[in-house]
This record gives sequence, C-alpha cells and structure tokens, in this order.
Amino acid sequence: MDQERVSPVRRLRRWLSALAVIWLVIACGGGVGTGGTGAFASGPITGFGSIVVDGVHFEESGARIEDDDGSSRDRSDLHLGTMVEVESGEIRDDAATASQVRIVSALVGSVTSVAANALVVNGQTVGINAGTVFDDRFPGGLAAIAVGQVVEVHGFVMPSGGVIIATRIEPKDGATEFKFRGVVTALDTVARTFDLGGQHFSYSGQVGGSGDLANGALTRVVVAIQPNTQGRWVVTSVGRTGPGNVDRNQAKARGVIVAFTSIANFVVDGFTVDASTAQITGGPLASGLRVEVEGRLQAGVLIAASVEVEDNNHHDELELRGQIASLDPLAKVFTISGHSERVSYARTDIEYDKGTEADLAVGRNVRATGLLSADGTLLEATRIRFDK
Repeated sequence: MDQERVSPVRRLRRWLSALAVIWLVIACGGGVGTGGTGAFASGPITGFGSIVVDGVHFEESGARIEDDDGSSRDRSDLHLGTMVEVESGEIRDDAATASQVRIVSALVGSVTSVAANALVVNGQTVGINAGTVFDDRFPGGLAAIAVGQVVEVHGFVMPSGGVIIATRIEPKDGATEFKFRGVVTALDTVARTFDLGGQHFSYSGQVGGSGDLANGALTRVVVAIQPNTQGRWVVTSVGRTGPGNVDRNQAKARGVIVAFTSIANFVVDGFTVDASTAQITGGPLASGLRVEVEGRLQAGVLIAASVEVEDNNHHDELELRGQIASLDPLAKVFTISGHSERVSYARTDIEYDKGTEADLAVGRNVRATGLLSADGTLLEATRIRFDK
C-alpha cells in the first residue's frame, strides 16, 4: 500500500507546532548555552540606598541576609566595605532585586601586632590602604585597635603569604571561634593536615566539608580559638566559597586572582573563570592581580565577557543615599537613617546639587558621594544632591 502523503497544510501545522515548542523553551530560559535566569555578584559594598556591589544597586529589603555558615543575619550587619555574595533577579540599568545577600568575611581572630599600614591577626598580615573602612566602634581608625582585641576582617585574599587587603575591619567581641579564608597548600589527607595563609591546621574525618579540601582551592575554615599542642589550628568546619555549581545569565565578581593556570582557567575569589573569549583591559592576567570580571555562570564557571585589571590600592567612590537621621553642624557631619556610617560635608571643594549647605536638615533626602577619610571612619562628601 502506498505511504500516506502529508498534505502541505498538515506539514505547515507540524512546523508551527515545533516552532511553538522551541519558543516555549526559550521563553522559560532553556536552550543550549543560555544559562539560568538571574544574577550573581560578589565584592565589597560601596554604597547604600539599596546596597551597591560591583556598580549595581541591589534592593535588599526583601532579601534573606545570612553569613557564610548559612546563619541568618540582619540588614544592620551590612556596611561599607562588607564583602558579600548577592543572588538576584536580572540586572537592568545597573539595578536588581536581591533574593539573598551572604556576608563573607576573610578572617576572625586576635590582633597580635599593629603597624603603620598593617595588622597581624592570627599570624596573618592584614594590609591597610586608603580603601579600608573602619567600624565606628574604632574611633580614629587603625589607631584605636589594640593588641589582644578580636576583630573581623573583610577583604581581598592574596594568593601567597597569607596577606589580606582589608576592605573593612570591625570588632568581634565575644567570639567563640575564629575563621580563616585562603588558598589550601600542603594538604595531607592521611595525617589530616594542611596549610592556609602560612598557618598550619589539623582536622578530623568527621569535620563537615573536609572532603572538599584540595590543594589550590580557595577555602573557608572555622577553628577553635586556641591551637593544639603542635601549634596547629583545630578545624571545626570547612566551607566552599563562590557561587557553587549553578547557571546564571549574569555574573559579576571583584577580587584577586589567587590561582592562574591559563586565560581559560583561573580563580578569582572563589570563582573559576574562563576568559578565553573575553575583552581584557589592563592585562596580561597573572596571579596576584586584582580584577573585575563580568559575564555569565555556566555550571559554576564564570564565562567572562570582560576582565578589567585594577590597581591593588584602588579605592572606590562611595555613596550613601537616604533620609538624614542626625546632623551636627559644628562637626559638619550627618548620618543616614538606618545606617551607622557618617558623612562629612566639611570639604572646601564640595558641590551641591538642587540645594545648598543651608538646606541640610534632619528629614531631608540626600545622595552623598565621595571618598573615605584618611582614618577610614567616614565618607568625605565631594557632592551632595538633594532628592524629593
């Protein structure tokens, strides 16, 4: 019997049905190489109104705030210089709505020495520069920190020598455990020992996350506050850093290249990066360089569209936006509602937009931009704009 002929009308219907299925897959975010929806960003907070990370304003009022152990935190724990990882919806016009903000500090421990531009905390050097923010509980900045104090350090982890370039330092009184973040070396899975940041560690087989330990991996470890008799920090938990094995159609990261194999395989602050097709500014790339990377996540790998090399001493323009909560006209300092950060309007080169200094008053909505003061404790405004 002759095979059934397919009429042109039926062929057209089949073609339209197939097209509809393809369109549905695309609309739902599927398709080869499209990646998951939403965005992931990491870096220090450089502004408020909504939090500003990597130049993006993330509205975080409805987001879950947590630390890198997964414990819930409060929005009041977010400050200028705090290192965070942000999960959000799509970034449009440098703005997005965050679903989760994770606080990822680099070090918690006891101060053993204080120098002009550095601290030593738990044996690790903490570098201080013009971009280091000091909590307001350290009046005067570095000069207020004493040997023996316990502090929490946010910052960029360098690949060797155990150095952290601090973006923020705050007190951590009453800490019952210490924390390190760095690159694992000298791992011995038989003796269950390893090094990190020039310090020595030991762990038991029952420690959560210990199976993820690997030489060259950027890792977070929590330890007891006293080393053992061999001088090793005793690990109580191990945590991975970075986004995990996820897809996102947008990703941004600021950090230091802690491991460099090739342009198609290097690590920035917990991200494995493939920049083989990226536009690179300020290269060539190498371990130890501070970079800003933008692209997409594919199975946890940041497929970079652009990589920009930054000066390791680069400090950001900061921004505080909102309603003036308190005003000291003698000191020429004000605060913004909901934030402890202080804004100085004492600079002689300050510019005002849509108002003058005389218009500063409690309850007025303003946007102040500027740089850190020399002691790192307040924002020195170079421009103040009045908003309705």
